[in-house]
Amino acid sequence: MHPTTVSQDCIALVKMFEGLHKIKDDGLVHSYRCPAGKWTLGYGATKGIRSGMRCTKEEAEARLLEDLNEHGKIVKQLVNVPLSQGQYDSLTSFVFNLGGGAFKSSTLLKRLNLGHYDDCPEQIMRWNKARIDGKLQPLRGLTRRRAAEAAIFSKDAQLPSDEGGPEMPQKVAAEAPKSLLKSKTMAGAGVAGMATGLNEIAGQIQGLVSYAPMLKTIFLICAVGGIALAAYARFKDNKEGIH
Repeated sequence: MHPTTVSQDCIALVKMFEGLHKIKDDGLVHSYRCPAGKWTLGYGATKGIRSGMRCTKEEAEARLLEDLNEHGKIVKQLVNVPLSQGQYDSLTSFVFNLGGGAFKSSTLLKRLNLGHYDDCPEQIMRWNKARIDGKLQPLRGLTRRRAAEAAIFSKDAQLPSDEGGPEMPQKVAAEAPKSLLKSKTMAGAGVAGMATGLNEIAGQIQGLVSYAPMLKTIFLICAVGGIALAAYARFKDNKEGIH
C-alpha cells in the first residue's frame, strides 16, 4: 500500500533545503542552535541533540536517512489510501519539516484520505508561512520547499497495484476518469486550438488569396468561442467534481 522507504529524490530534496551546517576545521559537523533555539546537528536533526555534539558527514547522512524513515512511519500511520513513491517522498519531507501534528490536523491529509490526490499539491503549497513579529507571512525558502514537494508528489501519479489484497474499509474507490472525447473542456480547447492554428495559416497565405482576411476573421471568432466554451465547460466539470 505504501513504499517501504524514501527514495534518493526525497533525500536530495531534504539535504538541499536543510543544508549541512557547522563543518569546522576538524572536518566534523558540530551541533548548533537553529533560529528557533533548538540544538541541531547535521541535516536538521534535533532529537537528542545537545551542545558540543559532533559527527562525520557520513554519520550525518546516515542519521538523515534514519530520521526520514521515522517520519515516513507517521505518514504510513495517518494515510489510509495507496501512495506512489513520489507521493510518499513528498509527504515524508513535509512531515520532516513541519511535524506529525501539523500533518495530522491538516486539510491536506483529509483531502488525501478521501482519495482527492489532485488536491494535494495545492494543499502542500499552503504551508509556506511562518510567524514573524506575530504575523503569518510567506517565506521564500518555505515556498521553494513546498513547490519542490508538490512537484515530487505529482511526478508519478501511477499508484501501486494492490490487486488480490483485501479491500480496506477506509479506502475510497477512485472515480472513473471522464473520457477525453466526451469532455466538454477538451472539446472547447480543441476548437480553440484548431481555430488558432488555422488563423495563423490564413495569415501566412494572406498575400496569396484575396479572401484570406475574411478567413482570419472567421477563425478568430471560432478561437474566441472555443476558449469561452472551454472555460465554461471547465467550470461545469469542476462543479460536478470531474477533473
